[in-house]
Amino acid sequence: MIPNGALVFYKGKPALARNSGDKLELSIPGAPEVKVRPKDVELLHPGPLSRVPEARPDGDFETAWEMSAGETLGLEALCELVFGRAGPEEALACRLEALEGLRFRTEEAHPGFRAVSREEREKEAARRARKETEAADREAFLARARKGLFEPGDERFLGEVEAFALGATQKARILGDLGLADKPEAVHAWLIKTGRWTDAVNPWPVRFGTASRAPDLELGPEDDDGRVDLTGLEAWAIDNAWSRDPDDAVSFDGRDVWVHVADPASAVLPGSPADREASDRAATLYLPEGSVPMLPDSALERFGLGLSGVSRALSVRISLEPDGSVREAEILPTLVKVTRLSYGGADPLLGSGPLAELDRIASIRSEARTAAGAVDISIPEVRVWVDSGEPRIDAIPEHRSGAVVREMMVLAGEAAARWAFDRSLPFPYYSQEAPQDAGSLPAGLAGEFAKRRLMKAGMAGPQPRAHRGLGVPFYAQFTSPLRRYSDLLAHHQVRAVLAGRKPLGEDEISALLGRAAAAAALIRQAERASQLHWTLAFLGRRPGWTGEGVVVGTGNPASVYIPGLGMETRVRLGGTELNATVSLRLTGTDLARQEARFETAEA
Repeated sequence: MIPNGALVFYKGKPALARNSGDKLELSIPGAPEVKVRPKDVELLHPGPLSRVPEARPDGDFETAWEMSAGETLGLEALCELVFGRAGPEEALACRLEALEGLRFRTEEAHPGFRAVSREEREKEAARRARKETEAADREAFLARARKGLFEPGDERFLGEVEAFALGATQKARILGDLGLADKPEAVHAWLIKTGRWTDAVNPWPVRFGTASRAPDLELGPEDDDGRVDLTGLEAWAIDNAWSRDPDDAVSFDGRDVWVHVADPASAVLPGSPADREASDRAATLYLPEGSVPMLPDSALERFGLGLSGVSRALSVRISLEPDGSVREAEILPTLVKVTRLSYGGADPLLGSGPLAELDRIASIRSEARTAAGAVDISIPEVRVWVDSGEPRIDAIPEHRSGAVVREMMVLAGEAAARWAFDRSLPFPYYSQEAPQDAGSLPAGLAGEFAKRRLMKAGMAGPQPRAHRGLGVPFYAQFTSPLRRYSDLLAHHQVRAVLAGRKPLGEDEISALLGRAAAAAALIRQAERASQLHWTLAFLGRRPGWTGEGVVVGTGNPASVYIPGLGMETRVRLGGTELNATVSLRLTGTDLARQEARFETAEA
């Protein structure tokens, strides 16, 4: 039992103890009294004492340590060795010395005071010296950072700040020391303000957790069994001039339409490491500063259409009725010889030959889909890209060949879905419900934005449903297996049937689509945020930028679309009508919060 007036040690502090039933009342200097259990305290001296003593300051602990290194002593023995007596002042001094822990320590497993070994002491002293140096360096960094000044070596502290701004960590203790709110946009703004970051740092792909490089994985061997030689049939891969991953091409044999699709599924086997990685990524990430492929680089090298003399493809042959509806579809592995063309290069070829026939069929198909309720939304688009660190924005011109290619891709998606449905094949169908009926819509660009707001989200699943937005009864994403996992999954199912293997079941299809859906959402967010980032960087380098906008939404501020930037913003206009063209002037940008501010140029 601990006597009344005893000197005890409780949570690193000395106290006087007084019995109170089955508890002890502790008087701690500078703190309120507390009641604790006797087993929670450590007896230093039985007393009785009337007050907590001061620790005796003149003990020779160094000599005591040298005499007892490696030994364990009781408290009284240590006091005698250090002071020649074991009073309360001496007991407290010895306990505080053990708390400091450089020469003597207390350990739960070994009662008493252990004199540390010489090796332990040297290691601990070195650790403390490093800690003191680190603390001093940290304080010096904080003092500089508050002024926006940095020195070589500050990266070890700035790394903690930058990791938080990138979303790589959820907390950073140093933010409070810098007086920063623990919000990524606030830290981003500080990094820009101090000059640590420039507008060339795009944090959004990392924040959304997207991959930063192509997968470093091996593909399977070549698979040319059963390929049909179609190298005598002209085929064209038509895309934007800057496209680097051609995965579809079109042909016309005088009777049927052919859509040839890159065949990476022949080497990316279901369940393989490359396939699992592709399902985790869901899609290729397209950024203004470059792309991050869904599949290993070797997939594009081996299967990109027109990148070699002869390309491997999974080709869809489509027989059409005169009204443009699909009469019959066939899918087969092929070898094709593909000519790559830009939209601008393809337009002149639409006047005659096979491409002219495809143009005619595209027109019939477009009219039929429109009659079936398809929704065509036409909003001017731009390409935001980075050229040697310089953000650029270019208008994307409309090309007739672009409309033809889009129509052929819809046709291929419908044909592949019909092919699967006719065989009761579980398939990654893609559907969309009809848009909301909002009555009459405004004309012009405002009407296009109104239509877009009425559209419902598309859905992927193993059950076939109509795609009302496209005006087709069946549809599957099929023509982009190099850069979209749902397409690759559709190819897996087709190849399984063609090879006589068991295809995946509906539950497996659902699970894989669900796994990819979350990643695809992050990809889309990263792409949108990155495009806005570089648009704001473009504007930030052009203070006072002026241009034209079109009013596409009512209110004050009104919704205004700026075709030259591909940006929708809100501007105070004061009653301007829909589709009115307004002259705008940039008044400021906030890169961290992804905001741009405009006013009318006349203001």
